[in-house]
Amino acid sequence: MIVAKGNPIAMGSSKNGKNYNFAFSSEAKQISLLIYDLKYELKHKIILDSTYKTGNVFACVISGVSMDKALYCYEVEGIKIIDPYAKTITGCSKFGINDEDIEKIYLSRVCLDAFDWEGDVKPHIPYEDCIFYKLHVRGFTKSRTSGVKHKGTFAGLLEKLEYIKKLGVTTLELMPIYEYDEVHRFSQLYKSKKELYNPPIMIPFVNYWGYESGFHFAPKASFSSIADMRSDYTIELKNVIKTLHANHIEVVMELFFDKESSNFILDCVRYWVTQYHIDGIHLYASNATLELLSKDPILADTKLITTYWNGERGLYKHMANYNNGFTQTVRQFLKGDENQLKQFAYVTRSNPDNSANINYVTNHNGFTMMDLVSFDRKHNENNGENNRDGENFNHSWNCGVEGKSRKKRIIELRQRQIKNAFTMLLTSAGTPLILAGDEFENSQGGNNNPYCIDGETSWLNWKSSNEACDIQKFVTRLIQFRKDNKILHMKKQLLAADPISCGYPDVSYHGTNAWYQVMENYNRHIGILYCSKYAVSDCIQENNNFELIYVGFNSHWEWHDLALPKLAEGNKWSVEFNTGTEKIEVIENKLVKIPPRTTVILKTNTLSLKEKGTSKKKKMDKKKRDKSI
Repeated sequence: MIVAKGNPIAMGSSKNGKNYNFAFSSEAKQISLLIYDLKYELKHKIILDSTYKTGNVFACVISGVSMDKALYCYEVEGIKIIDPYAKTITGCSKFGINDEDIEKIYLSRVCLDAFDWEGDVKPHIPYEDCIFYKLHVRGFTKSRTSGVKHKGTFAGLLEKLEYIKKLGVTTLELMPIYEYDEVHRFSQLYKSKKELYNPPIMIPFVNYWGYESGFHFAPKASFSSIADMRSDYTIELKNVIKTLHANHIEVVMELFFDKESSNFILDCVRYWVTQYHIDGIHLYASNATLELLSKDPILADTKLITTYWNGERGLYKHMANYNNGFTQTVRQFLKGDENQLKQFAYVTRSNPDNSANINYVTNHNGFTMMDLVSFDRKHNENNGENNRDGENFNHSWNCGVEGKSRKKRIIELRQRQIKNAFTMLLTSAGTPLILAGDEFENSQGGNNNPYCIDGETSWLNWKSSNEACDIQKFVTRLIQFRKDNKILHMKKQLLAADPISCGYPDVSYHGTNAWYQVMENYNRHIGILYCSKYAVSDCIQENNNFELIYVGFNSHWEWHDLALPKLAEGNKWSVEFNTGTEKIEVIENKLVKIPPRTTVILKTNTLSLKEKGTSKKKKMDKKKRDKSI
């Protein structure tokens, strides 16, 4: 074995030819690099003093021996330390279990096995064409109702591929899949290595969600179906990503950082993008770090999602905001709160130039869609905090009964409200995000913060009732409708104007009278008209044929009439979607009668500009539209 000073820039362990480079940051004057075999027997102890140090980074390069299958860790002041750049970690194969009676040595592989990506190509789906689907890898298939072989694992996720494809999802967003410390396995390390780890608040529950610091370069070992942690279990996740890409599905992962440096975060994001072919990162970090990542050329075509982004737009629109404003407005409008129309019209059209909007009605930190229409209050008693945790203002409505109900009237109303919510989400500009299980009425029993529950409450229940199947079919059909109609998911924001003089604005708003908005605070109904002419490319603008889509929302508890724009002779409206059970009446192509708490989608057959009446009539119609808009 030959040991020489190494490259301090290449943090962690890496192999170049037959040489192995190690770089580790520490303020200590001396550390030791410990090399083990696969039987956890110590083979080499290499002492690194100040001659191997550059700044606070110890770096050495080792040659003359093979360490492809070896494991390693560091020893600092008599305590064994895991490399924060570790790519795998032993002793973490069982989720939520920390056997304190057994002394464990947590080791990492020096090298990962070669993986054949077989020419893998990332889908690179534009934000406006994406359908996000957010899930927890363990909870997605852990329940016995999931029907998969490898429950709660990356492999189990792949067993649901056909379901995901049938639903119409384009992008999976995975809650933390790095090696987070859900049961504080590494708490003994915090005392001597505070600069690497932020000591957690010790609670008697498991951190099921995983939003905390950990080992960000290593996949979650317990999410792998490979039992032997001494082997390269990262292959399973890579195979999942490769298979998803082959089916034109993207993978976005969440990374939670606390006090890590911007350089560490940049290294981490680059690693996942280059070594795992991850398509996007949803990260929680400082504004300075976000600015650094947004301008990194390696990440120029990687989706970068955060809570709020206010930077300059680059050549590729790869930054996105988690749009909580959309959530609050849609929830309030859904339950029939007054004075919501103006804001509702705004959020359904909002599509900023400098970033994308990720719109969602529900997310992991809050009610599921089923609970949103079944509970007025949170029920987090099982979290062990006397129901004090979680959001108090959920903008939810139980439809008349708190919790489960067998009343047909209540069940039908909840079905209607869920369909209304999905319609609001999937007909809005921006990128829709669906919380996994919402499409088949998954419930958490009113718990809006099950971060510490690893059980049936937080696992998806795949049992399919008639009502759940109905919702799932509705959502599948609605996703396809969105995909088929480009005007519903444009790259740029619609202007509510007619700049190409086709006779219709790109989007317009209608009330009791066509072309007139009804934005009074007491109104809870509105019609939104989309003109497909604005969705065709410039090269075929000479084609005069196009269609109109009219989405009529009625969140009131009373019937309302919405006026329809006049069509040329021979054209008519057809009902594409109806979230209620009553028959929708379209009267003489001029009026649609909408039942209480119901959304309808109407569509015309092909229109032609040549058939659209006299120029005098066009001028009169344009004058009315300009006045209303």
